[in-house]
Order: sequence, then C-alpha cells, then structure tokens
Amino acid sequence: MKTSNKEMWGFHITTMEDSLQYTEYNSEEQGHYDWHMDFGGYNSSTRKLSMVVQLSDPAEYEGGSLEFMINRSILEAPKDRGTVIFFPSYLTHRVTQLTKGKRNSLVCWFHGPTFV
Repeated sequence: MKTSNKEMWGFHITTMEDSLQYTEYNSEEQGHYDWHMDFGGYNSSTRKLSMVVQLSDPAEYEGGSLEFMINRSILEAPKDRGTVIFFPSYLTHRVTQLTKGKRNSLVCWFHGPTFV
C-alpha cells in the first residue's frame, strides 16, 4: 500500500480502521455489486485507498469482473489469482454479475485525514 500510494497518489494515509472484508460472489445468488464508491456515505469520510485481492482462479467462474468507470469508459481489472489492486476510494466501480461458479476476494480500506 505504501509503495502504490507513494508512486500513484501521495495521499496522507494513517490507519486501516475497518476489518478485512472477505467477499464471496456466486452464480446461484446472482452475485454482483452495482456501481458505487467506497468513499462512504457521509461528507467527512476518511477512506482514501481501497484494496482488492483476487483469491479465485478466473477459470473457476464466469462474469464477476471488477470494473472501474473512468471518464465514461469502463476499464476491467486483472483477474489473475493473487492480483492486488489499489485504487482511490472515490473511484466509481462495480463487480459484474457472476454467471457461473464462485469468485472470492479480500477487500480493505486505508484511511487518513479528510480531503481538503
């Protein structure tokens, strides 16, 4: 996190306040997560960076893509097992609907003073 933050954003990060979140998406429950930001639902959110770790082999599922909306373009994150993806918590993203299998990921958020 420190290396990525230093090279990409330079946010003032102080803590990892939230618990790690283990997420399981499966096709039986039509697993997905619609467009959202991790920034939080309040004006003074302290979330600065989000991290997603891909735990599943992409050959084990279909759909379930982590996508980002950047300037009206949709970009898909790599799916390789073990890939760690950092992004600003204010970036709009989603996980598309799973159509087959199961996808697991680990998510956490890094905090710092509110943006000024």
